[in-house]
This record gives sequence, structure tokens and C-alpha cells, in this order.
Amino acid sequence: MSQPLIIVATEAGVGKSVVALGLLDQMQRQGVRACYFKPVSLADAPGRPGRDADFIQRAIKLPCAKDHLTATTSAAVLTALRNGTYDEVLDHILEVYERVSRDHDIVVCEGVDSVRAFPALESDINVDIAKNINAPLLLVSSGADRTAEDTAADVTLVCSELRERGAEMLGVVVNQVDLKRHSEFADNLRRSLRSSQIKLFGVMPRLPALANPRLTDVVRALQAEVISGEEYLETWIGRVLVAAMSLENSLHYFEDRSLIITPGDREEILLAAAAAYACDNTPRPSGVVLTGGFEPRRKVMALVRGLSQGRMPILQVSEPTYATAVAVNAIHPVLETHQEDKVAIIRTTVDEYLDFDQLSHKRVDGGAPSETPRRFLRRLRDKARSDPQTIVLPESDVDRILQAAQVIRQQNIAKIVLLGEEAKVQKSAAQLGLEFDADVSMVDPATDSRFEEYVKTLVELRKEKNLTEIAARDLMRDRTYFGTMMVYKGRADGMVSGATTTTEATLRPALQFIKTRPGFKNVSSVFFMCLPDRVLVYGDCAVIPKPTVEQLAEIALSSAETARAFGIEPRVAMLSYSTGTSGKGQDVEFVREATELVRQRNPQLSIEGPIQYDAAIDPGVARTKLPDSAVAGRATVFVFPDLNTGNNTYKAVQRSADAIAIGPVLQGLNMPVNDLSRGATVTDIVNTVMFTAIQAQSC
Repeated sequence: MSQPLIIVATEAGVGKSVVALGLLDQMQRQGVRACYFKPVSLADAPGRPGRDADFIQRAIKLPCAKDHLTATTSAAVLTALRNGTYDEVLDHILEVYERVSRDHDIVVCEGVDSVRAFPALESDINVDIAKNINAPLLLVSSGADRTAEDTAADVTLVCSELRERGAEMLGVVVNQVDLKRHSEFADNLRRSLRSSQIKLFGVMPRLPALANPRLTDVVRALQAEVISGEEYLETWIGRVLVAAMSLENSLHYFEDRSLIITPGDREEILLAAAAAYACDNTPRPSGVVLTGGFEPRRKVMALVRGLSQGRMPILQVSEPTYATAVAVNAIHPVLETHQEDKVAIIRTTVDEYLDFDQLSHKRVDGGAPSETPRRFLRRLRDKARSDPQTIVLPESDVDRILQAAQVIRQQNIAKIVLLGEEAKVQKSAAQLGLEFDADVSMVDPATDSRFEEYVKTLVELRKEKNLTEIAARDLMRDRTYFGTMMVYKGRADGMVSGATTTTEATLRPALQFIKTRPGFKNVSSVFFMCLPDRVLVYGDCAVIPKPTVEQLAEIALSSAETARAFGIEPRVAMLSYSTGTSGKGQDVEFVREATELVRQRNPQLSIEGPIQYDAAIDPGVARTKLPDSAVAGRATVFVFPDLNTGNNTYKAVQRSADAIAIGPVLQGLNMPVNDLSRGATVTDIVNTVMFTAIQAQSC
């Protein structure tokens, strides 16, 4: 039977959709069949999901039908209250909930925008729904601009009112707390709530990247025309500046991430804002809104685009300046499906600050049968934190890399070195609303004091190839070469690259002078496949196209070692189209020979081959095909006979089973260097850095 949970808020705008998304994401990664349901939506019509509901479903790929996301609208509820048909609306909500709950273990319901949303209603609609579906309420409150004691008093009052109306209170999550005072606030809040018997499940910080509006919000709210910088509308806004003074006086108020609102005929302000993009020591605005319907002259716009390289968003509205400023300040940011960085921030923030284990033990128990992806990643995060390693990221000009660096430092997964000109990196970070701590350092290869030392080292390492000093100097200007040399010289413990470069470009310098470990001749890779109820290791799916017998054996041995290093007991399946002795042929014999070679090199390793995938993973099939095997039906490491098979299989499983694929994680090198796919998300980058740091701990 499905377990329901209703999330309600003490007031509008406290971030209950953020908590809902984070909880659902946690549940999915724990193998729980969870669903989202918003009984009362602000959508225009019943059956059409509201913005938050649509965002949550798309962001974490919930398997919920769109017509199940919501049941009715706030307008329909108000009409029902006027017509005396409230009970009919409530019945309809319960009917939709029953359809939702049939195929899910847990239904996370998001309550209406405020516990006092319908003043004409004598009861509370959230409580009415909760009573009828036997759901506890999880309260979300805000700690912004108030003390812990004031927050506790507000939470206690709301909980008391809800309990008086017959609601079961699960506890509270407090959101939007200033990160600088987070620890003290959390301690004081926990102490203040103790006497009220209110369970505190988490205190989440205020994150500007979530709380502050972006240019996309401004475009939507003002119905503004975008006349330049359309690709940069995801930039968030730190403050709003009305530039009505002279240029010299206005410059005093320029800040990074400020949105400048100015009449469209103030071309000197527009030019100054664009010039900030070409000057490293001037604060860079997030964008400009030109008011009054005035359009800059063509030559002025050409100069503006040249100075800013087209990176400064420029919006145009017909409204006057004052009305525009008022409208911008009234904007509340919304969650958009395409804002992947917001999803990553929510995921990592909930992981870090919300005690999901305690919450699930209290009421929401998924009952996963084995180590789930969430537990696996949490265990690895703790391992990375236990001995933080220094990881170099050469691609500091990629927004995803900078965003990932922020997350990595927030979670203390590793220390980070970003390669590039510090002024440019800091400027790009500020534009994204990122603030790096002391454990994020920036190194410019062109001006680094050890550049010449690295050149000489490379010449010495490549003397057999007759590498000249001039050629070595050119290579060392390449950030991937420079970062790899930092690892070789012990200045960093590992490197992650590939967001904008090929696997070959990432691997080439590593193979040239980091080289392979003793006993290994090849570099190969694995993917960690995070399925709902287990984590499997797939190798090799990224590096060696057509391995020889010796190479396939080495892939198996390396993959087993990698699995063990990450806490997975290796039981290796050497995959083929035949199981045991049932089939013959060149391809089958190829796998059989590699399996025997592995057994010779490591007699203690649990390995089976040749074996089909179904026999390797399914105990029922294993009992029929290989009943006496210690690996069949319980394999954890799957070795594919070639890259074509492995790459297609991991992608098929990733997409069809909605699995998280982490990798490729390279193996066989003396020191860890790992490659990103060019489509790597922020979460992918964070995970790859975490895996690299753990590899570095054992080097």
C-alpha cells in the first residue's frame, strides 16, 4: 500500500518545491517507486500541470502521467467555495490521488502555496486532504532575515494550529538560512524546537543561484524583447541598479551580477556596461534592460556587441524606467526544466543538509534490498572527505566546470585547481554567482613560476622521441598537458578533463609520461551503473575498441581492482553470446581464453566466462544455465568482449532502466586522470572528481 506525505509551507516562497524535488530525487536513487502529486495547482486548467509540477517531473524523470500530477486548480477551489461544492472538489482530489498511489510506494504531495491560502474555508485544505489519505505533514519554513528563536516560534505556532485541526505532524525543514550563520542557526533552532516536540529534519542554506531571479525570469515577467545575448539569459541577478545618474556617478554603483535598468537613449550607460566585459578589473553586470521603447543606434549596438563579445544580455521594454524597476523587483524566480544547474544544486544541497535517513526511518521507508546508488554515492563522498585530494580541472572556461567546483567545495569532496587566467576565472565565477573558498586555487600556465621546469621535464621524458624544447614549450601551453604534468610532479593528486576535448586529448599526455602501473600495459575504463537497487561495474566501454585476449584479461583484472577500491566485492562475468560450454566459435573461444588467463594471474578472483548477461545477473536463469557457479546470477563486474558491445549496452541500460552511469573511470595509470564526456552535466563532473579523488587516495 502506498505511503503518502504532504509538504506544506508556513508562507509562500519558502521553497517547498525545492524540498519536494530533493526528496523525490533521494527516493528514486534509493530504489523507491516514488511519485509527485500537487492536489491544487496554479495551472490555468485542471489536468494541465503547473510550472513546478512539470519541472519536478521532467527534472528527475518521474514515471508519472501528466494528468496525474495535479487534480484541480486554486481558481476551481475558490469557485467551489462560493458555490458550496467544496466536498465535490475534495472527492475529485481523492479520486486522482487513488489513481496516482496504485503503482507507487510513496506519493509526495505538495500542498497549496500557504496553509492559509483559502481564508473562506473554515478548515485547512491541506489538513482535509491529509486526513482522507492518512498522510503526515512535513512543514517547510524560512529562516531568511530572522533569528533561530523567531523561526522556532513561527514553526511552533503553525504546528500547533495544524495539530489542533487534526493533522499528524512529521516534522519541519527550515530553508533559506544564510550560509555564513548556518551552523549557529541550526544549533539554536534545534535547541528551541526540542521542548515543542517538533522534529527538525534539516536546515538548508539560502543559495543565490536558486533564490535570485535570472534574465529568463525578467524576459518572461516583462515580456521583454531580447536584442542581444540570448544564449546568456540563464545568468542570475545579484541586485537591480537603475542608472539614471551621469555615467561617472553610475559607475560607482556597478557590481558583478547587477541588472542595469536605464532608458534606451542612454547609450553611454549601455557602452559602459559592455566595456565591463572587456575589462578584467571592472564589475561586470549580468545584463541591461533598456526602457521607454528607445532602440540604440545600429553602430552603437555593433560596438556594444564587439566590446562584450555578444555575452551581455540586452533586453528592451516599452515601459518607463520606474515601472520597469518595480516590476523586476517583484519577480519571484521559478524553476525551469532546462535549468540543469538548479537541479544539481538542489540535489547536492538536499544530500548535504537534509537528514533523509532519519526521515525515511520515521515514516517514509523504501526498503531497498541492497546497497542503493544513493548509499553508494554517500559512502564514497564520506571516503573522499576523509582525506581530501587535490584535483586539477584544466577547463576553467566552461561554466559547468566552475559550477561543479563550487559543489565539490561545498561538500568538501576535494581541493580544486582551476587552470586559466585568475582574473577571467573569477569574473566568470562571479557572473555565475559562485564564490570559491581558499581550497580552490587558480593557476595560469602561461605565467606560472614552474612553467620552464615543466618544459625541461617533458623534454627529458620524451627524449627518445626527440622532442625539442620549442615543441615541449608549445605542448606545455596546452592546459591538458600542463595539468597532467602537475599530477606527474606531485603538485596535484589527479586530473579531470574532457568537457570540451576528446578522450584522446585527455589520455595522450597521461600515456606519454604518467604511464601505466607496474604489471599493466593498457589503460582501460569502467562505468559504475547505478540501478535502483544495486551498483554494477561495466568495462571496457570507452577506451579499447577491439581488445586482444591479453588486453581483455587485463580489463577484467583492472575492473575487479577498481570495483574493490570502491567497496564493491568483485564477481566478474566475462560476457559472450554463449554460457559455459553450450556454444562454440571464435568469439566464444576468445572470451574463454581471456577468462583462463585471468584465473592464472589471479586464482583468488571470482570469475565466470564465457557467460551471457542474463545468466550473469538473474539468479533464476543462473540456476538453469550454470547452477554450480559462484558468479552466475550475482555478478557485480561485467566485462564486455569489445567496445562496440560495451558502449551500446551501457547506454541502453542507462536510458531504458533510467540508471545513473558514472564514468568513464580510467584504470591502469600510475596516477588518476579521468575523462568527461562532452555532454557531462554538473552532477557528472562532481561524481567524476569524487571518483578521481578516491583513486588518488590509494596511489
